[in-house]
Amino acid sequence: MACNCCGKRLNSGMIHKKDSQTGKKYKSCPHCSDANGGLHVFHPYPSSFGNTPARVTARNPDGDQSYCIDCRGLDKGVPSQVYLNGRTCNSFI
Repeated sequence: MACNCCGKRLNSGMIHKKDSQTGKKYKSCPHCSDANGGLHVFHPYPSSFGNTPARVTARNPDGDQSYCIDCRGLDKGVPSQVYLNGRTCNSFI
């Protein structure tokens, strides 16, 4: 499924945005975006994600986690409950 704002896939967790007023960075969580159902949901980056050497690749040199910390702690099949705490894609326009 594609985001109603940017048209990119909701299951893509490597989309980064920057707040033009504060300069803070944000990253989308695919699980939160899926729970939202129409727009990417972003959380502060890197504090809400973390990283690991196991995820280091050429496209992900810092080893960023895909899902936010809260979603990584959920059992499989449990929808995100924290997506309402994030910022949607259209809030960066």
